[in-house]
Amino acid sequence: MSLTQALNTAISGLNTAQARIAITSSNISNVNTEGYSRKIAGQETLSLDGVGAGSQVADIYRNVNEGLVREMRGELGKAGREEARYEFFMRVQTLFGTTQSDAAISQRINDLADAFEQLGVTPDQNSPRVEAIESAIQVMESFERLSSQLQDLRDDIDDQITDEVNSANTLLTQISELNTGIVRLNNLDQPTTELEDQRDQKLNQLSKIIDITTFSRSDGSVVVYSANGANTLLDRSPNKLTFNQTAGFEPGTGGSGISLDGEDITDTLRTGTLKGLLEMRDSEIPAMNDQINELAAQLRDAINEEHNKGTSFPPPANLSGTRTVDGSDPLTATGAFRVAALDQNGDLVATDSWADISLPTTPATVQGIVDAINASDAGSYLTASLVDNRLVIEGQDGNRVAINELDSEITLSDGRQQGMSHYFGLNDFVTTTKRSDVMSSAAQQSSTSALGVTASSFTISAGTGALAGAGITVNYTATDSLEDIRDNIRTALQGAGFTAAAAEEAAFIVEDGDRYRLVIEYNANLTINDSGTLSSKIGFTEDRPSLSGNMDVAAAIKNDPSRIVRGQMNADTYNTSTAIIDPDAAIPNLGPLVPPPVNYTLTVSGNFTDVDIDYDTNTSLQDIADAINNSATLTDNNITAEVKFDSQLGGYKLHVIDADGDPFYFSDDGLPNADALTTVLGLGITFGVHEGDNSAANSISNAFERTDIDFGATDGLSGERTSLTDYAAGIVATAATKASIAESSYDFQDNLVVDLSTRIQNEAGVNLDEEMSDLVIFQRAYTATAQVITTVEEMFDALLNAV
Repeated sequence: MSLTQALNTAISGLNTAQARIAITSSNISNVNTEGYSRKIAGQETLSLDGVGAGSQVADIYRNVNEGLVREMRGELGKAGREEARYEFFMRVQTLFGTTQSDAAISQRINDLADAFEQLGVTPDQNSPRVEAIESAIQVMESFERLSSQLQDLRDDIDDQITDEVNSANTLLTQISELNTGIVRLNNLDQPTTELEDQRDQKLNQLSKIIDITTFSRSDGSVVVYSANGANTLLDRSPNKLTFNQTAGFEPGTGGSGISLDGEDITDTLRTGTLKGLLEMRDSEIPAMNDQINELAAQLRDAINEEHNKGTSFPPPANLSGTRTVDGSDPLTATGAFRVAALDQNGDLVATDSWADISLPTTPATVQGIVDAINASDAGSYLTASLVDNRLVIEGQDGNRVAINELDSEITLSDGRQQGMSHYFGLNDFVTTTKRSDVMSSAAQQSSTSALGVTASSFTISAGTGALAGAGITVNYTATDSLEDIRDNIRTALQGAGFTAAAAEEAAFIVEDGDRYRLVIEYNANLTINDSGTLSSKIGFTEDRPSLSGNMDVAAAIKNDPSRIVRGQMNADTYNTSTAIIDPDAAIPNLGPLVPPPVNYTLTVSGNFTDVDIDYDTNTSLQDIADAINNSATLTDNNITAEVKFDSQLGGYKLHVIDADGDPFYFSDDGLPNADALTTVLGLGITFGVHEGDNSAANSISNAFERTDIDFGATDGLSGERTSLTDYAAGIVATAATKASIAESSYDFQDNLVVDLSTRIQNEAGVNLDEEMSDLVIFQRAYTATAQVITTVEEMFDALLNAV
């Protein structure tokens, strides 16, 4: 080997040592730099015509375990999803409170129950009434606040989604630029490891936002896909994610999805913060709103059901309904109700100032009820009318008004049944929108999946327009989806004369988060009668998803606390007013006056099977009493009769009473003939309501203790029969449980990411001991190589001096 070759070989070794020392220096200086991976410079022999000619630096590479990196990115996406869910579940729990919190909705309802209980004990005092009203207002405000704050959370999530989409687009642009730099350096045979580190950091950040997979090209660039290759986020250039924020959320509404090049990719997302945020906005929070809505509706109905059975003392001058109705609205009704005109002391203003109205009326419409009241005996002392599309019953000449629902039942469009006063909202304590011109289904998870009901049909009718009379019939099959039902309704509407455009406006599907609701709208109240199970399956209801945010204590009650009901209009105590000298002899003038004898029937009705008592000309007062007392149905319901001597009447009278205070009533098919028993004996009530009666107040208090209230299933809570307070506590507990689960899931995923990151760093990170060891080796190599150069230089000098 010549001296020149030796010198060149030494110089190559010097350059190699310098390069490796420089890389080691870079490793040491970046020991604490996040995302920096240890760089390793390979070293290889240079040869010239098969003869060793020194060394050179081979490829500079990173010590990165790509398998672990891919695994960590997958876990980063899961951690991002759990972090987003955890953050908002914590905020939800703050809104709902805990079961021990005084501000929790469950505690508010408990406080209201206590207030009504105290009212039942002292109904004649004003302070318990005021306390009950204030407690109820707090409950209503809690419902409104929860409903509003849940929607505010959805607004906040929309803001965060916007930020995350913008961050993802920025990262994709940065990754694209790094791709370009890496390709350029590769073409120049320059190291790309630093840019690869930066790109890995950006990919890690992106993977937390949206689940990604990557594919490396031979030129060093990467292609980025979302959802396991379902969508291309970045190839040669980035594809932009887009998201349109919702102007403002309302219960029962949906938000925008994530789009990529104009295509909605929301349903393809599996992990990442975007997935977690969308789940909270479109699934979890709407489900919680449904739970609050269900509780609000059942609380409203439980209180109003009892409040409408009672009357205040003194009785009110008028009763004004809360349900929006039209006179032509058809009613499906049974039973009877009692209406009476009373004075300030609760007494009847006249012996005939009350009447029992049988249902259905003729015609079976709202106007039919108005006309029946006005045409009854009570119509001389009070007036029924429709004012601003609401039923109003008002006393004449200063008279007061009271109602007893008896066994009346009016069927709502969603299939529920309510007493007459409850249906019209004549004596509601809690007021909400009561109208059925818009019917909505419960939220369904899919609009295209088969509903799985037995093939049948339902009718939709109204009091006016094309749906008047028989309305339309809509057929359905077991394989029909929500969209199929919508289309079937539209087809039936067009058959009734609707245009295609009008039919589309009348029946449509709205998105409620990631669920769907079928909505039917009309310009009059609707009645839906289903001969099958579809209506109950999808939960048609007149209550809106926004119900919980639109409840209040009735203005009349807030303005006058004495309007809270205390007792019931008398329907449990009856007397005859005609004196009978001999109770065992045939009642004079009873039965048909013209032979042959024809039997009449006195019917006793109530919350039991009707009991018929036949009578004729030979029937005595004692016979009537015995027939009542010998009826197992009546005695089982604690209804008994007694023949009593009344000194004021100067003879015997019939006294009939329900010992439990439950309402019952008589109807006589001998009427309107003069020989009918109720006419001959004057059988009826002799008073309206007693001042000391607290039965209605106690009934409201007992409503909170009922454990048989049917709560419908909602996302997150199954349907169950329980009490108001237990269901409310269940909502709070469910929110707390979900928050706890979210926290646990996030902690697990976060720890897993930390563990994987540590493992990656242990392999790819800089170890100072190793670097110092390498530095000593490279230093010695450099020194030795320098010594070779010095030796060769001395040999050249000796050669030159010898010439």
